[in-house]
Amino acid sequence: MNLRKALVSTATILMAGLLPFSAFQKTLRADDSSDKEIRSGTAHITGAMESNIYFGNYWQSVKSEEATDSNKEPVKWRVLANDGNLFVVSDQNLDCVVYNSSAETVTWEECTLRKWLNSKFLDNAFTTQEQGAVLESLVANEDGAKGSEAGADTYDKVYLLSIYEVIDPDLGFPTDWKDKGGTRVALNTEYTVSKNALTNPDMSGAWWLRTPGDANNAANVFNAGNVFVRGGCVNNFIFAVRPAMNIDTSKVLFTSPAEGGKISGEPGADAMKAVGIYTGSDWKLTIKDDTRPVFEASVSGSSTILKEGAVKLEYKGAATGANEYISVIIEDKEGNILYYGNIVDNTAADAADSGKATLNLPADLTSGDYKILVFSEQCNGDFKTDLASNIVTLDITVSKFKTSDRNLLIGIGAAIVVAACVVAVAAAGKKKHA
Repeated sequence: MNLRKALVSTATILMAGLLPFSAFQKTLRADDSSDKEIRSGTAHITGAMESNIYFGNYWQSVKSEEATDSNKEPVKWRVLANDGNLFVVSDQNLDCVVYNSSAETVTWEECTLRKWLNSKFLDNAFTTQEQGAVLESLVANEDGAKGSEAGADTYDKVYLLSIYEVIDPDLGFPTDWKDKGGTRVALNTEYTVSKNALTNPDMSGAWWLRTPGDANNAANVFNAGNVFVRGGCVNNFIFAVRPAMNIDTSKVLFTSPAEGGKISGEPGADAMKAVGIYTGSDWKLTIKDDTRPVFEASVSGSSTILKEGAVKLEYKGAATGANEYISVIIEDKEGNILYYGNIVDNTAADAADSGKATLNLPADLTSGDYKILVFSEQCNGDFKTDLASNIVTLDITVSKFKTSDRNLLIGIGAAIVVAACVVAVAAAGKKKHA
């Protein structure tokens, strides 16, 4: 075991409950043959940059002098590992900030870039709810390749990769510091370019690593993708910032395609749409919003529903406002997601946080036992994080009979009863005359 992994193992034991930043063995994934567009959790998301997620918003295609809250864009992150939580790095270089405000020998713990990432960047890139899904990670800081001292380990929500992580094949990187091209190459955004970042004609940029270099330097990755372990001067303004972080998968309720993800019909009783197949690698997240009230829902009346019938629901604790709906997912008894829809539109000014709703069963839903998952949800569109309440799971049974079948059976049953009565009366009459 190398020093990096040994440090992580020790930290894991000592700091139970906190995610060590680099306990990154080969990506783990549960056995999951599902290829549905909507999936529970994140077990299907793979590391080594095979999967990507969109999370948060930041300035990208605008110049810094034009930056406002309204022209931020969704941020794409490459998934480096999924071993209980998602370890991610931004797909592009998102900003251009000095490692330290003054030219001096400085560790990651003390540098001004660390403070900037965990304050200004964090607040600008993520909503309060998204910040709640970003883990505070134990970051093990290791000495530089030339012996420079790394200083103390830190606890960060957002940080930079180290020289050792960017040569780790399990994370999807080339194994040689000198290798050019490949996954270490990162493009600067237009926003980053506008802040005077060193940029090649192909838009590739050089980006900081957290590992100290020589003297007043910090290590970095060149535009071509090779690693400069001696580093550049810490107050050099030409190096870009490529943030990394860990996302708490316990906060992720569902994942769906980043574009055209959760598809509902027109909000209302007939909103349910069959969930299709997705074999792509770009995902968006639906995360639990702990700032919402507790959501409650129940089936009003019988939980056995005729095939073309409707589920009657009562609910309370729903959020109202922009992009707010009450959503339903239908699962089979194996937990496969079959249908999704927004059965209540809570976007209107007079929307209520409690009430009744009707869910018409999809016509092609076969008879059997199902679970319906009901929740209050903010649906924010392509590439943007959706927010949801706690999920209420209700059991229903879809009858094999339609109303016409039931009426026919009732009619036949009544006829049989009448016929039996006629026979009985006739038999009694014969007996009387005998």
